[in-house]
Amino acid sequence: MSEPLLVCGLDEAGRGALAGPLVAAMVAFPPNFRLTERFPNLPFRDSKRMTAKQRAEAVRYIYEWAAIVETDTVEVADIDAHGIGWANRSAFEALIWRPLEAAQYIVDGNLKLTNLGRKAPRVRCIVRADEQFEVVAAASIVAKVKRDQIMADLHAQYPHYGWEHNRGYGTAEHLAALRKHGISPQHRKQFVATALRSLPRLPGL
Repeated sequence: MSEPLLVCGLDEAGRGALAGPLVAAMVAFPPNFRLTERFPNLPFRDSKRMTAKQRAEAVRYIYEWAAIVETDTVEVADIDAHGIGWANRSAFEALIWRPLEAAQYIVDGNLKLTNLGRKAPRVRCIVRADEQFEVVAAASIVAKVKRDQIMADLHAQYPHYGWEHNRGYGTAEHLAALRKHGISPQHRKQFVATALRSLPRLPGL
């Protein structure tokens, strides 16, 4: 059982992507520990504002010093079946229900989490929490690094889409590849249909 004074930060990566899973992460540091104080030269902030090299350095320190690092992944088939909002809530609720007890769970975003039971009073959903709380920024980094690696691995199976660069997001390169090759099993069908609504019908849609 974890220390009751722990504060867990939660964030996700991949919510707006056209392909690949959603990855959520939960991080807590020991009480009174601050990563930015121990490593003052580390540009520690929202993962999207860091370079890949900076995230790789940061995530190494996070795993070394964190009291808790947990992740949860929602696959494309479940996103297609239930929607991205459900996927986001489901991943965060699954992490909060992991067998640990924390004083507080800070979740990035304005979500309506309902399946929390006795832990509900300790959960706070805050817009831009990754800019305000170190543990949430750390969760953002962990989630993005894990998802980027998943997309790099998927690129080996589906090399047409440039996922090693665009990570499944709707870049011009990715959209052009969708127009040429159609969708793969790792594409979110509704997301692709929305992104390419003005284009001719793609194979597989």
